[in-house]
Amino acid sequence: MKIRLANLQDANAIAEVASALGYQNTVSEELAIKRLERLLASSNDKVWVAEFNGQLIGWLHAQHAFRAASADFIEILGLSVSDQVRLKGAGRALVEKAKEWALNEKITLRVRTNDARDGAKNFYTTLGFMTAKIQSVFQIENKEVS
Repeated sequence: MKIRLANLQDANAIAEVASALGYQNTVSEELAIKRLERLLASSNDKVWVAEFNGQLIGWLHAQHAFRAASADFIEILGLSVSDQVRLKGAGRALVEKAKEWALNEKITLRVRTNDARDGAKNFYTTLGFMTAKIQSVFQIENKEVS
């Protein structure tokens, strides 16, 4: 298995793997490329992919978050691994890249997960993450979200 930074050619494969965890699965090729292009151009975001035998099997998106009233941190904003290879170490290897980034920056690494996703909570706990707080998420939906 190889872990590397993503490139624009990975956009469609990332969207496909993302659908395994219920992320929006009807993304056009154009939108998938546009989203990844934005992240790759950002100095605050990193996207890593896991490959096995030349096929993209997982991805992780992390962001260096800056806040006005609290310390910086790096947050894992998305992680997905293909159903066919789940529990084979790809997720762990991708999280290790985010851990390395946080360690190099000397800041905390965070991740949020839906409280209903027991598997995700167990996964992160086994990697050394601890619950720091429980919160509610509020949002206002707009008709056309990209």
